[in-house]
Amino acid sequence: MEPGMNPLFSPLSAQACNAFALLPKALSRIRPLNEAHKRSLPEDVAALSRLLTTERRELRHPYWSSPAFVSAYLYYFLPWNLLRQARLLASLPLPDPRKNASGGALLLDVGSGPLTLPIALWLVRPDWEDAVRVLAVDIAVQPLEMGKALFAVLAELLGRKPWPVRTARASLSQMACKSMTDRPWLMTVTNVLNEVRDKRSFAAGNEESEEQFTQIFKVVDTLSPSTLLVVEPGTRLGGKAVMRLRDSALSNGFEALSPCTHNGCCPLFAGDGGRTWCHFTLDTLDAPLWLTQLSHRAGLVKNALSLSPLLLSAQKTIRQSGVARILSAPFPVPGLKGLARYACSAEGLLLLEDAGNAASGDAQAIVVDRRARRDKKSRAKIVSGSHSVVHPRQKMFDINKGSLHPSAP
Repeated sequence: MEPGMNPLFSPLSAQACNAFALLPKALSRIRPLNEAHKRSLPEDVAALSRLLTTERRELRHPYWSSPAFVSAYLYYFLPWNLLRQARLLASLPLPDPRKNASGGALLLDVGSGPLTLPIALWLVRPDWEDAVRVLAVDIAVQPLEMGKALFAVLAELLGRKPWPVRTARASLSQMACKSMTDRPWLMTVTNVLNEVRDKRSFAAGNEESEEQFTQIFKVVDTLSPSTLLVVEPGTRLGGKAVMRLRDSALSNGFEALSPCTHNGCCPLFAGDGGRTWCHFTLDTLDAPLWLTQLSHRAGLVKNALSLSPLLLSAQKTIRQSGVARILSAPFPVPGLKGLARYACSAEGLLLLEDAGNAASGDAQAIVVDRRARRDKKSRAKIVSGSHSVVHPRQKMFDINKGSLHPSAP
């Protein structure tokens, strides 16, 4: 399948769903909760959620220093992050690690704490079981060790072999100074772009500068991974950071494989958009019942998940032209048939007519008329015709959300 042509999110396999059902049992082996801790878990989850969002400026010490927050993270935040990343990783056009030399292709995982991304990838790619080994790096030792233990226990419960894992404590800037004998098959950078921001700029609410991304490219220059995957939260900050990183990456000779369907200017970053950020939304239909029940008890009901991913390659690729990636939720536009959606393409920002049944992240072949009208609000080119597909999961998702508000310029 051509890079960029696949849907961005795949449903979980039955095997992966079984793993999520067994996750509480695995967690209880590495982080058992007594009855009092079980009763306080929803309240602890809600408190940590506030600390990581609305009260983030009050976060003066790592939340891993609080036993209650450690439990809240492992039983709530880690499973939701696993679900996000598993749905994404099942569809990404990653290079096949089995083509590497014997000994296993090296996955260098930077910043995913308790091995969230390696575990998610292992869950959705059982065919790679003997082909990958992991070097997990984080600034804190405790989440790395907990993740390694969780990986081993979950593999035991599933009757599978975990990937070999080594852990190392290091920051992104320290990684830039290290050398490795093995070239990583895949380098993953998860939820760490905030680390390369100047703390004074963060306090002032300023955007990143180009210089603040040089640390990532120093690491890349030093370690020379063939493929780089960045995954950030689907927030304004996360999405804009990924857009700026993409701009810098293309200037440094990288190709954007996904979700981008082209290597031109990002229409949300420079020009057509400007008032929004690149992020994608997926449904929660694969979430296990125990996790949705915990979310309800914590007052954090989730009908949708979002994230801002970027897959980059150091090698040149052949791209199929005339492909657009759907960005937004469906919404009505006067004069257009059905529900419209915004999409990104080499032609710039597009407004697709009658795209209500498609999903955020879907890729569609499109033909843009040279005389296409522009939407008055966003200045996006309007692509007429039907862009709906048979997408029963998306229909269920839209019903469960209960509203249709576009995430759009």
